[in-house]
Amino acid sequence: MSEKLARLRKKRAKLLEAQERRAKPIIIPKDKVKFYEAVLHRTPTPYQAAFLRDPSPLKVINWCRRAGKTDVMTAEDLWFAAHTPKTTVICTMPKFQQVKEIYFQAFHEHLASMDEEIYEHLIYDELQTIIKLRNRTKILAEVPEPFTIRGHGPRKISIDEMNFIRKDRDLWLSALLPMTLTQTVYINIASTPWNKNSTYHAMLYDKAFRAFSGNVYHQGEPPLELPGYHLRWEEALKPKGLLDPEQVETMREQYAGDPWRWRREMDALFADDETAFLPSSLIIKCQNEELDFANFEENITGNFYVGWDLGRERDHGVISVVDKREDICCLIHCKQFKLGTPYVTQMAYIKSICDRWKTVHAVYYDHTGTKGIDEEIERAGFPGLVGVDFTKPTKHGIAMALKQLMMSPRKSDAHLPPEDARRRFELPFDQEVQAELNVVQWEQSPGSEVYTFSHPAGSHDDRFWSIGLSVYAATKAQRQGTLQRAY
Repeated sequence: MSEKLARLRKKRAKLLEAQERRAKPIIIPKDKVKFYEAVLHRTPTPYQAAFLRDPSPLKVINWCRRAGKTDVMTAEDLWFAAHTPKTTVICTMPKFQQVKEIYFQAFHEHLASMDEEIYEHLIYDELQTIIKLRNRTKILAEVPEPFTIRGHGPRKISIDEMNFIRKDRDLWLSALLPMTLTQTVYINIASTPWNKNSTYHAMLYDKAFRAFSGNVYHQGEPPLELPGYHLRWEEALKPKGLLDPEQVETMREQYAGDPWRWRREMDALFADDETAFLPSSLIIKCQNEELDFANFEENITGNFYVGWDLGRERDHGVISVVDKREDICCLIHCKQFKLGTPYVTQMAYIKSICDRWKTVHAVYYDHTGTKGIDEEIERAGFPGLVGVDFTKPTKHGIAMALKQLMMSPRKSDAHLPPEDARRRFELPFDQEVQAELNVVQWEQSPGSEVYTFSHPAGSHDDRFWSIGLSVYAATKAQRQGTLQRAY
């Protein structure tokens, strides 16, 4: 009997405790750092705390990878939403899928860390790409289209990976800037450095953007040497930051052959790529935010052309597929195999694509050094098979075919200014693919019109040549009939 009585008393005590807790007023801290600590149960790093305490409505961040910028930006978005009733907060990245899988994932992690009574007090509904608060404010994921963002009339906008948004100038001039003219709109901008000829670079270094906290002119003249919110990997190491020193060293080894990428992603600096055959500014112009890579398992239709760089002992095998749509070549697939993957495995992959995707018109492959397997490749029955020897003139032709499409406006945009026109080559947003396209360098020997191509030791150019072969196939091959094999 005493045990039953003890259980009843314990249950009654819990009920009373819950009633007392509900009776107490729930106070959401107005101090952002206290909100981060007390509501989200996180301990900010010194640089995260400095960002949160900055009262400027316009802020631009220039941090290295994995330093916690998405975490702190989403935390500030939640704080703003909690303290600003009946408004809208817009969050965007180059692709909508990114906003959903990266930016909003950070929101969901924050909400999961809240105490139950605070969550119930603040949040009315939590969906995959919409968070509705009880004060009638909502946080929305959106595509980086000026008209769409402007139509919501937001009071706060957060943009991550700004430097990879193709229409960045239009987004600023047509949407963001006009909204700041009639009311205070809070804008947070962040990105991995990539393209100097961009609005993101101007926000950091151009005097015209000195209203942004983080701009080198924000504190007045003379300008700072680096942006105010510049953070290199050394400044983000534990215990002061979030980076694990061992993981940083592992990344350093992996980036040993790609100093440009290390400089951008870990030193948070823009790399000069004047010697790159495909500059970052050109690659961004070809990016299509609505284009996604097709999955291997899909059954799709189109006019497909396959480029196959077989790889060697030190190189990856890569298979790329473009879909030719009128005068446009769209990169819809790019598969990089692990080092040492047998050729027969790569052939089976291509064979499966040829059997399921309607219709593959041609397969162009790097025939250099493939003696001994040519018969196997021919027996596979690939449509429009062409083996291409990678001589200097041939590589020049492949690379120029790709670059020419990237530089040429499509017919449907002929009426637009060249800088606004979409190009005849399109690719999805993918930092791995774009970085490898950017890594290839070129030089021209005196008295020769043929370019010589190279890439830094330790880096790879397999995606570049595979994509180049697929475009070469699309521009050279005929959709009907059997092609001659050109060995």
